[in-house]
Amino acid sequence: MQRLCSHPFAPWLLDRIRQARTLALMTHVGPDADGLGSQLAFCRSAALAGHRSVIVNDDPCPPRYAWIDPDRRIGDFDGNAAELDSADLGLIFDAHEPDRGGRPVRRMRDLGKPVWVIDHHPCEARSDVTGCIATDFSSTGELVYELLLALGWPIDAGVAAPMYAAMSFDTGSFRFLRNQPRTLRTAAALLQTGMDANPIQEALFASRPRAELELLGRIIAATRYADGGRIAWVVAEPNIVNGLDVPADAVGETISTLIGTDGVLVALQIKPGRQAGEWKMSLRSKASVKVGHIARDLGGGGHDHAAGASFFGNPHEVARTLLGQIEAAVRGQVGAVAVLGPRATGEAP
Repeated sequence: MQRLCSHPFAPWLLDRIRQARTLALMTHVGPDADGLGSQLAFCRSAALAGHRSVIVNDDPCPPRYAWIDPDRRIGDFDGNAAELDSADLGLIFDAHEPDRGGRPVRRMRDLGKPVWVIDHHPCEARSDVTGCIATDFSSTGELVYELLLALGWPIDAGVAAPMYAAMSFDTGSFRFLRNQPRTLRTAAALLQTGMDANPIQEALFASRPRAELELLGRIIAATRYADGGRIAWVVAEPNIVNGLDVPADAVGETISTLIGTDGVLVALQIKPGRQAGEWKMSLRSKASVKVGHIARDLGGGGHDHAAGASFFGNPHEVARTLLGQIEAAVRGQVGAVAVLGPRATGEAP
């Protein structure tokens, strides 16, 4: 059997999903709105089509995304692991490797049950990964829309809303579309179901708690610049959140502000990881520079313009190495900066 397909979907993928008695739906550790919205839309559509599914993630739904699941269908491993026992097929959304799902995936494997991926991130060819990876989609949410159409399952307003949230989140409110008109056509089709996009956009992009604004100020104060101001970078030490009541993913959310700065082509953020001694680096870049290969060289992954990786070691030493690689990528793709110097570029001394 062919183990990976793209879009249009292979018949073996669609047939196996339709034949499943109970589907276990998962997303990656540290879930975001694309993974959560995708699995929730799939779950709701499956129910309308008469198919049983359960959502069990490694982590609980983060408080910042609680609005996406008013019916509380999103379960977590600590409270809902037993629901995996009745599933005969697992689907992990927004992850190109099942291992990124954490404990639910391990539980399914221990039970001898398959876990297939549904994702839009590029990955290396691997014999132990089965499912669909379609990199020409802006988000997993958009991919799930096409998957539901291919399955012939319903898409009403309740299905459309979390799918729209997934798409809006991963495209930065439809700013990062890579000139793909299909994404906007999909969004329009979802709006035609009667769903209301306004509260979704407000929840995603206009509801930042005050503590997160304080955190953003600290991140900006700690940010330094390189290559004539074209690279913004920051090592977020653990104490940067001292005294602030912010969720675990709040530091990572601030990188969008760094890459949104005029003149900055690449933003690098290094922050503490989930394990003791672990660090996570994230890269964002504008259209003129591709940086995904830098994350892949460190054992991570992602897209050409949004990627990341985890590592153990001294974050400042790793930052220096990464800055050299980033500068080489910028100069190789855009050219050397015309004017250098802190006064001209805002570069940190």
